[in-house]
Amino acid sequence: MIVNNDLVFLVNGKDSDGARSYNCRKEITVSVDEIIVGDSSKRRKEVFAKLKKSFVLPSPSGTVMEMIRVCNKPDSSLSDVADVIQTDPSLSAEIIKYANSAYMATGVQVASVQKAAIKLGMKNIVSIAMGLSLLAKNKSGSCEHFDYALFWRTCLARAIAARELSKMNSEFEPDELFICGLLCQMGQLALCSIFPEEYDKILVDPPILCTLREKEQTVFDIDSSELTVELFLDWGMPAHLALASGFYQELGSVELGTDVTLRTSAYLKIADIMAEMCQSKEPLLDHLDNIFSIADMYQIDVGVFSETFGRVVTAWHDSGRLFAVTTSECFTYTAD
Repeated sequence: MIVNNDLVFLVNGKDSDGARSYNCRKEITVSVDEIIVGDSSKRRKEVFAKLKKSFVLPSPSGTVMEMIRVCNKPDSSLSDVADVIQTDPSLSAEIIKYANSAYMATGVQVASVQKAAIKLGMKNIVSIAMGLSLLAKNKSGSCEHFDYALFWRTCLARAIAARELSKMNSEFEPDELFICGLLCQMGQLALCSIFPEEYDKILVDPPILCTLREKEQTVFDIDSSELTVELFLDWGMPAHLALASGFYQELGSVELGTDVTLRTSAYLKIADIMAEMCQSKEPLLDHLDNIFSIADMYQIDVGVFSETFGRVVTAWHDSGRLFAVTTSECFTYTAD
């Protein structure tokens, strides 16, 4: 039977050796949400395993995968990780750029991978290398109507906004939120990469009677949000970051739970709205109201919004020049 959205099973009792029943019954309560999440997780893992076996999915470079392997060794050090990075000149340059970028400004510029590693720390440098590697490898593709330039400039704006909010609230590691913001739409990019013609049809004739995710489910047996979760897990990212990055667009999703995963997703949701505002030359006051509503619900400090947004836009333009991602002009909000 169902009681308060829980399934309550009445089970006959047995004595300690399980040989006979006695005249007693006990209740075993299982949340309906737990059952739904369990079934959904099992299904998406099965579909992901098939996709991984049959297609080449977006993944970090071999250098980054070696970094992850080295970091998982109990006796590894920052010097060991830096040695791996230095085998890849292109990634080395990107890491140094990031360490010297405006939003990492500490007054100390670095000129070597070793010093960049010290500045970023072991956990952060692996995540940053993963994000920069995926950005560099996936700036274009064969899905004709997918706007790759728009995709990446939105991802970069979202990443910077998430990092700024994290710094302001001192709740999460800023570089972790940066990577989540940068890569939380990788599921959509993956579907475009492995099914370019099929996804192109969805873009040309977008669904009217259902959501994009529902259409993806119908066509591919997995949607982009679910695929993002599985990609994050496959890359060795923590489960709470994987789930938050996959399902942040639906803060009411049972997948998010009620604790750190939900709060992480709330930061990403606000950052996502700010990223959309970065694309518009017109004021998006409904977006602004939505930000304040989420910030109030989850007690996230957005500061004086005009100043916060201004810092995000400035860092977005600077980072765009740094990492060859085209940015655009947007509406300037004032304190009024």
